[in-house]
Amino acid sequence: MTKTNREVVDWMHKLVHEGAEMKLDSREVRPGDIFCAIPGTKSDGRAFIRVAAARGAAGVIYEADGTPQGEHYPVASLAVSHLASRLGEIAALFYGDASAGMTGVAVTGTNGKTTSTFWLGQLLTKLGAPAAVIGTVGVFFNGKKIPAPHLTTPDAVTLESLYARLAHEGAKAFAVEASSVGLEQGRLAGSHFRVGIFTNLSRDHLDYHHTMEAYADAKEILFRWPGLGAAVLNAEDPLSARFAATAKAHGIPVWTTGREGKGEALREASGAAHALDAFDCRSTGRGMAFTLRFEGETREVQLPAVGLFNVENALEVIAAMLALGFSLDDVVRGVAALEPPPGRMQPVYSEGMPLGVVDFCHTPDALQKALESLAPGVHARGGKLWTVFGCGGDRDPGKRPIMGAIAAKLSDHVIVTSDNPRSEDPESIVREVAAGAACAENVRIVTDRREAIHEAILEAAPEDLVLVAGKGHESEQILKDGPHHFLDAEVVREALNERRTREL
Repeated sequence: MTKTNREVVDWMHKLVHEGAEMKLDSREVRPGDIFCAIPGTKSDGRAFIRVAAARGAAGVIYEADGTPQGEHYPVASLAVSHLASRLGEIAALFYGDASAGMTGVAVTGTNGKTTSTFWLGQLLTKLGAPAAVIGTVGVFFNGKKIPAPHLTTPDAVTLESLYARLAHEGAKAFAVEASSVGLEQGRLAGSHFRVGIFTNLSRDHLDYHHTMEAYADAKEILFRWPGLGAAVLNAEDPLSARFAATAKAHGIPVWTTGREGKGEALREASGAAHALDAFDCRSTGRGMAFTLRFEGETREVQLPAVGLFNVENALEVIAAMLALGFSLDDVVRGVAALEPPPGRMQPVYSEGMPLGVVDFCHTPDALQKALESLAPGVHARGGKLWTVFGCGGDRDPGKRPIMGAIAAKLSDHVIVTSDNPRSEDPESIVREVAAGAACAENVRIVTDRREAIHEAILEAAPEDLVLVAGKGHESEQILKDGPHHFLDAEVVREALNERRTREL
């Protein structure tokens, strides 16, 4: 007879003492832990049960389907049918279902997830709900980074362990990036969310999803999430109309956001509960300003971040905060003090030198938006816009020429370089990227990323801006022989120092 999730957890609890963990990787098992053995895309965890036992596992739960009848292991073990799809809820029960006691917000979309979660974390904390941030850049709480796997959305076991730790340390809320892969693979199963946010959808992860329709289907999972209290949807993306219908069909209130009345238009068309719109969006010396309109009220908003795409991110963050019950005036005041996450439009200054900007934009849409947001300000002060970027190996090759064409069209100077080539030949990748520029005179190839950044900084005029795109916060460059330390912001600073030394 198949055991319920509660029965599985009761069985585990009888074997362990306080402080025991659930582990998916046998190499991480400590004496007294529970090892969870499930088939994966690269290996089958059941092949490592004896390794986990030798490391002192108190017990093992393993996928029953496909395991030979009568298999015996040298450790207390329990076969569980459909374990992979049930693991999130089992882990939640094992760790005390900590996310149920916190205010959780999940953000999905191709671009904007990291910025939105960081801003949510700042606002929630400022307004009395100490919040953790979980996503691409890592896990942050109370001003410190917490060790965690390097995944946009960690696995369900890791997430539930994190929630328990964060709650113990005083977290009352969390904002998590819900990647399409994470949603489809059930990594968020067992998590409780008050609000789900959709930022946008553009070409990415097609090496995994294969089609844009499948990619959209994965994002849509969030908007039928059990217990979700509100869906916040960006009306600038046409997919939001579909997600609004999905949310409404599941009894989830919908908030729409947009620029110049698009939020209100989608609200009327979809029957959404609320709409926020930004009017008169304009650049300022510190970022962007706009007039916020919400249910007959208006507020002037100062946003310390550049680009219309960041206005869209800010609108959704504001809507989420309102959906959680915070006051409009408190939220607007908080927005004026927001700070960007590492590697997201991160400026690297040096007096009298070109301005370096490091950004994670690694999709065609994100690169286009970044360049369109930076170009007007640079050209207004008589400068040129330089772009240094490449595309990752072992990932969707179809976007390479597309991004090359975008960079050539929207930049004054382009240096195509290596990103994370992984197992591919870096020279082949840069040629594919440059091919999209159709031999444009403003494009050159410098395959070595450090050399490319130095070349741009050394050649640029003081009034120019050099965008170093694609890797953002990443502290390693992944080559065929493995990862090597490489942080774009450090290399930009290094190049600025070299230029200053040369000019002395």
